[in-house]
Amino acid sequence: MSFCRLIATAFAAMIPVVASAQPPAGTPAQPNAMQRIELPGAPDKPFPYTVDIPADWQMRQVKDIPGVWLGPKDAEPPNDPRLVYVRISPKPLTDPAQTAANIRAEDAKQPWSAPLVEVREVGGVRGVLVRMDSGEGDKARSTLVLKLPLENGGVDFLGSAPRAEFEKLLPSYQKVFFSVRRRAAGK
Repeated sequence: MSFCRLIATAFAAMIPVVASAQPPAGTPAQPNAMQRIELPGAPDKPFPYTVDIPADWQMRQVKDIPGVWLGPKDAEPPNDPRLVYVRISPKPLTDPAQTAANIRAEDAKQPWSAPLVEVREVGGVRGVLVRMDSGEGDKARSTLVLKLPLENGGVDFLGSAPRAEFEKLLPSYQKVFFSVRRRAAGK
């Protein structure tokens, strides 16, 4: 079984989880305090990336939706725009430049637009950062996606909001996305 399939199986089998680095109950979170968390992996294969999230956030799962949600304790997945969704990518990321070129080529053919498509290095790993806009009027939505490679596949970090809220939430999405780091070898 491929590593990506193992990770996807582990995501799908997860029960709701609260990040292990949560402060004790009743402890007020410090403003701007962050905690580094490990994302769930397969039983004998830890997930190769960790991420910083605000100290008052947690990691959660929704039944029948593979992946995990990172966000405030009062945020309800899957529709709360304050959440960051982490999933195994349906497409592998073996060549970030080619993936970016493919997204740009598809932009003209799709009902969405991609005003931002760039190869972005995050924590020493080359990935692709994409903003996708779709819909019109009260259905207008923007999504920021950070695509990073995995063995035989990829992982997507997504933040999505109605267009009217997106710019306000963008710094929160970026703070989480740009904190992603490769897990230290042997850990």
